Amino acid sequence: MIEKENHKFTGPSNGDNSFLFGHNEQIAFLLNCMRTNRIPNAWLFHGPAGIGKASLALNVAKVLTNNSVVKEGSLSYLSEKDIRNPSASLRLGNIFFCKRKWDDKKKLFQKNISIDDIRELGRKFYLSSADNSYKVCIVDTTEDLNISASNSLLKMLEEPPKNTLFILVSNNKQSILPTILSRCQKISFQRLNEDDLQNISVGLFEENHLDLLKRTGALTSCDGSVKKLLNFLDKGYTLFFNSMKELLLDLPNLNKRKAIKLLTGNKEYLGNDDPDKSAFGVILRLIASLAKNEIDLLINNKSVNEEINLIAAHLYPQISLLRHQSVEYNIETKKVLFLVLNMIESAFEKYKK
Repeated sequence: MIEKENHKFTGPSNGDNSFLFGHNEQIAFLLNCMRTNRIPNAWLFHGPAGIGKASLALNVAKVLTNNSVVKEGSLSYLSEKDIRNPSASLRLGNIFFCKRKWDDKKKLFQKNISIDDIRELGRKFYLSSADNSYKVCIVDTTEDLNISASNSLLKMLEEPPKNTLFILVSNNKQSILPTILSRCQKISFQRLNEDDLQNISVGLFEENHLDLLKRTGALTSCDGSVKKLLNFLDKGYTLFFNSMKELLLDLPNLNKRKAIKLLTGNKEYLGNDDPDKSAFGVILRLIASLAKNEIDLLINNKSVNEEINLIAAHLYPQISLLRHQSVEYNIETKKVLFLVLNMIESAFEKYKK
């Protein structure tokens, strides 16, 4: 796990490593670069949150900081398994993490990665290795950098030390400085498919719980994200998610009174620090599933169903913007959620029974 202090890392022992599923094309590309010794100074792993980008970055770091592998020219013999489940141990002195720091007073992570964090990283990262082995810096996530920190990182990317690699992880490539993007070889990641999620779930959930996830459509509702799927380990969250889903199944009708009662009765999800586990996150995920026709509505009318899917697609960016503005301007979440319920009700007004 990443510790609360920046740049420090504690991880599982080799025996506890979990196999990394999915991302076949991306891993094949990385393998080819490593086998042919065409490793750039910086890779950008970008794509949806919670799909394993940072885990893959760590696996790559384990391999490249293993001096016996690099020194003996064994990179040309790397296999896919070496990347998915590397046997190399963590070299804590050669792997650096850059992330938001933990604020002990406020009991939350700071809003951004600051220039001081990058300078501190630079002081450690530029020290030569005793064995001349690779050093790898993982920035997770790159959009957390403020402007000063971004410019400081850019200078490091422009003049990288020998035998160093930056792996920048991003959930939103558009928010990164174009000058940083131009210095990186970009690798795009997509959501995990249902088969990959099911393989991952076998090791996470009990068999009866896994069957329940399939029946409730959680494997499709999690948007191909392991991080979101893990939320379903919480029985309270699962109950809240399914209760909200039942309300939306009745669209174009919406029992707003019942929805308000559900929200006010589950206050822990109104202001949850995890955006995916918040009431806003649940509503957005269900609206997205509705837009993609992944939810079987109770109404048995194909043309109306198609209209509902289209309306949901238009609602999603509006609700997403409201969530962003509520955070930006510190508006009470409960009031904004009530406004969202009004928006949903009004959007389907003409289709009501």
